[in-house]
Amino acid sequence: MNTRRGHWPVIVMTALVLVLLYSCLPEYEEPIIPPSQFTKQQREALGDKVKIAIAFEDERFPVLPNIPPYDSTIYQFIQTLYDQSTNEMRRDRRSPQDNKWNPNRSWNITILNRPEKNIFVIPGGDLYLTTGLLRSLETEHELYYLLAFEASLMNEKFLFYQIINRINTNALTKIAEGSTRRDDPDVQDITTLIDNLTFDADQVRSLDQITLDVICESSIMNPLGISRIADQVGNDWFWLNYRTNYTGRTDYLRQFLEGEDCGDFETNGNYARYVLSRL
Repeated sequence: MNTRRGHWPVIVMTALVLVLLYSCLPEYEEPIIPPSQFTKQQREALGDKVKIAIAFEDERFPVLPNIPPYDSTIYQFIQTLYDQSTNEMRRDRRSPQDNKWNPNRSWNITILNRPEKNIFVIPGGDLYLTTGLLRSLETEHELYYLLAFEASLMNEKFLFYQIINRINTNALTKIAEGSTRRDDPDVQDITTLIDNLTFDADQVRSLDQITLDVICESSIMNPLGISRIADQVGNDWFWLNYRTNYTGRTDYLRQFLEGEDCGDFETNGNYARYVLSRL
């Protein structure tokens, strides 16, 4: 007797029953990770992934090389100002011990050889700014304002929350850990939006106030470096479009400086000497 043939109907029926049972089961959903549980270490790891992805997109993000004659002039000059403006953030003395920025990790600047006027920060503190932006500035205190603003945008989680409006924390966790699957959002989805994330006027007002504090506490710079920039709205001023400008910006900020002990330094000619003359 051929017992194999007799078993096949049973096997087929069992398989069909299992398929039906599986199809009736509720689809498994991963528990949502609250944004508050996404640590600074994860934000740094995420930023490292984004930085690598940007480096591979050299047509979209063409880098002004950090080599002579740019390394000892433009790069060193801007990096020094950025380090100064972010010093307290990187030291992170007020945060819990288990959720601090890595004190041994640098927040580096990269200059993009692009004509539009833009500057943007990525998770973890690395910063990108364009040659178009640098050519449009006139003084150290204007540049310092933009550096402090972008660093604050990252440090105070404005950037993080804007990203999770597009890509949820579960997906960001997988990207940071390098454990994404084929159909998951990946780091390319972040690089697609990272240089054109838009922040509304209310967010910008809040960031402006934070920026004033950062400048006054970290430097002798005149904290109103945004004054002339705020009047430059135009098609090529990408930064003012993405960080929504608002009417009466300088007057609004001036009221917060009354009675504050802030500096009045604008330039000693070094911006023209080390940046404008090299571009």
